[in-house]
Amino acid sequence: MTEKNQNQPRLVPKAGDEDFVTFRENGIYYVDKTQYLKPLFAGTDSRFLLLRPRRFGKTLTMSTLRRFLEMDYRNPGDTSRQQELFRGLKVTEDREFCEEHMGRYPVVSLSLKGVKGTGFVEAYRSLAGTISKLAQDFRWLDGPELEEDERDFLNMLIKYKYLRDPACIDYVGQSLSFLCRLLRKRFSNGRKPVLLVDEYDVPLQKAAVGGYYEPMSELIGSLLGDVLKTNDDICKGILTGCLRATKEGIFTGLNNLSIDTVLTRRSSLCTAIGFTPAEVRTMFDYYGLGKFYEKAREWYDGYCIGGEDLFCPWDVASYVEALSDDADPDTLEPESYWNNSSNTPVIREHMPHLNSDDADRMEVLLAGGNIEAEVDEGMSYGTISMNNLSSSQFWNILLYTGYLTLAKRGSRRTHELRIPNEEVRSCFRYNISGYYKGKSEYVTLARKLIDQLLAGDAVNAARSLRTLLRGFVSLRDNATKAPHENFYHGFLNGLLAAAGDNISVFKSQAEAGSGYADIIFSSYDESSAVVIEVKYASDAKAGLQDLASKAIAQIEEKGYAAGLCSEGSDRVIECGIAFRGRNCAVRCKELLPEVDEE
Repeated sequence: MTEKNQNQPRLVPKAGDEDFVTFRENGIYYVDKTQYLKPLFAGTDSRFLLLRPRRFGKTLTMSTLRRFLEMDYRNPGDTSRQQELFRGLKVTEDREFCEEHMGRYPVVSLSLKGVKGTGFVEAYRSLAGTISKLAQDFRWLDGPELEEDERDFLNMLIKYKYLRDPACIDYVGQSLSFLCRLLRKRFSNGRKPVLLVDEYDVPLQKAAVGGYYEPMSELIGSLLGDVLKTNDDICKGILTGCLRATKEGIFTGLNNLSIDTVLTRRSSLCTAIGFTPAEVRTMFDYYGLGKFYEKAREWYDGYCIGGEDLFCPWDVASYVEALSDDADPDTLEPESYWNNSSNTPVIREHMPHLNSDDADRMEVLLAGGNIEAEVDEGMSYGTISMNNLSSSQFWNILLYTGYLTLAKRGSRRTHELRIPNEEVRSCFRYNISGYYKGKSEYVTLARKLIDQLLAGDAVNAARSLRTLLRGFVSLRDNATKAPHENFYHGFLNGLLAAAGDNISVFKSQAEAGSGYADIIFSSYDESSAVVIEVKYASDAKAGLQDLASKAIAQIEEKGYAAGLCSEGSDRVIECGIAFRGRNCAVRCKELLPEVDEE
């Protein structure tokens, strides 16, 4: 935490505050991570890739590093600006490191996280805009020492109205190498430039989803490839991102690349990005919010990197801001800030392709358990298609983007993974339920099942259920049921919710007769009703048909269906459903209303 600014209030950090100078000049609470600048910059590898989940603070880290290293171009050697910005922070305790590196380098810094488009031309223009703004910051390099072709190149980069034309793609591809070369030329007696690229992989991820990966890969490969591989004009290249993609063309032949990932065993940077429990507790206590720490821990803690326990900074900042602004914070519940900060569709997009094993894993995760998954740290964006993700790719993406975290390191590439906290678990639920509500094929089959049950067609209802079960992920958490029955109860509830406009009355755990029926629903005109009792075959040898019959016997014994006849239903179907794994049996029995004899 920084020392207090006596002239300004200590402002609560807002999610999205990512500029180091903004924190320091505006009296915003700053979690001091500057002791990590040394291991981040002064390592032996000249090319370094730091991978962390999204919204974890990568951009602020790169901003801090830039402000520490970047020289005063008008007055080289003057470090008064850095001394003011970093006064009282941990990095200044290492005087030798500060004297050697603070304010000593030309720096080329850019972020690619805003580069996007529905197609390649739109994405190219987005990238061209980013490069043009960067070049405008270096327009002062134009001078008599430049060759004519160098001046023309610099002016072309500065003028976006020209650069936005895809015919200028070569200028964009060579822009970073060119700017670094000009800086090296201008400061020939000083230090070589440092290249900082934040969120290097966002354009590749967007392109893989949008179907224009090949041309975007070539462009990013041209932009970053030469400047990282063979360029002697930079002393250090540092990149951040989410996914390690060593098969990409931009890294081919880059032998001096050092990579720190969420799976790196022992790293001096494991707590460089992300908040430790001690840092979060200190922040909450500072604002008099200490009593909310445990709730914050349940919702936003749980990431494991290098064996260290970490919170997601985006969530902590959002929650502190919300608590500070609320007139009655005791009634404020934590929200899913992390999920709401991105439109990444990976969970929902992969739902149609879940096999039964994947669906089982999802249910284990949602129940708080661990799953085993093979992690390919060299997976390429070029192999990713959101419409055809392989199982291993799916779990890889969830791990590296922050939906999952390491629970237990395994042998070789197989590890145990888990959902880190309650917020991300709610994110899973939101995306899964959203898929089932909006997927036409699922809704169509659900409606077909409803019609089959209302007709008492047990054979075809069982077939429909087995088809739906193959990739279904249950969200139900009913404390009155045994754990396995929870899943199947949730499964049926989800089906009825999806086909809701085809039914009139829908009750779960409804009071009926002398107990509580699992599910009761009626046809749209309320002429027919179905009472469902769910059973789970815990014994592998138990007969599913026998269990389904026992379920019907329970309906009759408890009188679950009797009252429906007196409420006006012409037909009532007693339905027993028995489940084992992703198999089931259905028995139906019609209960006819009593007819008064004259």
